[in-house]
Amino acid sequence: MLQIIKSSRATLLIWAIIIGLFFIGKLTFLGPLSPEQQYTLLVLVIAIYLWTISTMPQGASSILVLALIIGLGVVDEPDQAFQGFLTTGLYFIVLLSLISQVLVIIGFDQMVARAFQKFSRGKVRRIVISLPVLMVLLPIILPSAVARYKILEPLIKRMNDLSGFSKQSVFNKFGLFVISFLNQKGTFIVFTGGGFAVIAYQLMVEYDIAQIQWLEWITLMAPPLFLITLITSLLVWFYFKWRSGEEGSEVVEQEAGHLKEVREEQHPKRWYVIVAFSFMVVAWIVTDPTVMPIILPPMFMLAFLAIPTIGLVDNKLIRSFDWETFLLLGTSFSLGFIMADNGTAEVVATGLIQLVPNGASGWIMVVYIILLMGIMRWMFTNSTSAIVVIFPIMMSYASLVDISPVALALLIMTVIGGTILIPIHAPTTYYASQAGVYTKGEQFVVGVISSSVASGVALLAVFLYW
Repeated sequence: MLQIIKSSRATLLIWAIIIGLFFIGKLTFLGPLSPEQQYTLLVLVIAIYLWTISTMPQGASSILVLALIIGLGVVDEPDQAFQGFLTTGLYFIVLLSLISQVLVIIGFDQMVARAFQKFSRGKVRRIVISLPVLMVLLPIILPSAVARYKILEPLIKRMNDLSGFSKQSVFNKFGLFVISFLNQKGTFIVFTGGGFAVIAYQLMVEYDIAQIQWLEWITLMAPPLFLITLITSLLVWFYFKWRSGEEGSEVVEQEAGHLKEVREEQHPKRWYVIVAFSFMVVAWIVTDPTVMPIILPPMFMLAFLAIPTIGLVDNKLIRSFDWETFLLLGTSFSLGFIMADNGTAEVVATGLIQLVPNGASGWIMVVYIILLMGIMRWMFTNSTSAIVVIFPIMMSYASLVDISPVALALLIMTVIGGTILIPIHAPTTYYASQAGVYTKGEQFVVGVISSSVASGVALLAVFLYW
């Protein structure tokens, strides 16, 4: 027992600080809040600690958060603690993840890589120009940022080697930046582009903000996202060029050696998947989500691929899903809903808005919201869990700022999804950090550049477009 205590001193100290501050708060600044709101804030702080700096496994820590919600009386009935597990957005992520795995099984990722390889024709200029555009459009047909990274990372490496560039070349650094940082931002060009976009869309539905159609979502998000991609790509390219001292024109004019096309045996059931996937996308495009829920097409597709004669979806595939993430997201949803239901989110928002000078204009208010979200984003290791908790707090500002709820929701999504400052903020940026291509300082700088551009464009879109 003494050995366990000695090895857990830092953890015990953190717990003591959290509990000590809570009881001090109950006697001071938390006094006006109801007991349920006080304990909700305590659970929120504990959850942030468990999901960020704690070494406790995410699945077990999520169960602990659920236990605290019930044990501290934050909810009246135990069933209310699990309401986050009843949202369709959570199961939509599961379905899209499984479908992405099926696409990899049939070699769809290699099809994309070969098509991109043929388009580039071994020319570095074509890669540099087309890669950012591809990262914006690819989520439409491949709803997994990690899968997109895994497809293009080997291709970029081969192009870099065949061009005779060093491992730390401008081209290699820029390519990794695009498939990591811009890859994450490209996710939300459609609400089916990945887990974060799905969650953002579902939050808009759950909080009765709007049910936006698939094409309408693209219309709202594509112009700002292309602008973010263009500005960020230019700034980061010239930053890497300045850092390395290479002549950018010489790099892009370089022609790589012949890229040997890898020909693999085509999966015999690939057309079943391609046709089913096409029908799923068409269903999203032509149907009204208020009539046909967006979760129905992937459900039917997965069931179709599980037919014994096809057999691409089996128990082994389903067991391979990251169920720790399922527990974390479900618990995050529950906590977010509880904060909105018992008024904790509104109380926090009202308290924070008092820091803004009286009579501040709408622009100042929105800038303040962006800065506040940027600070809160630091507390989470991934954007998906961040938006679930932050969304209800920020939406409480809708009545205080003169912008539409839809514009505010899209602002929240763009800022939180676009704020990636350190490697652990997204799986793809973590993978890129392990490649040994650019330094931690360079990764932080490009993170600041890309995050600042995303926030700036979102600010303009709120008043000029959305």
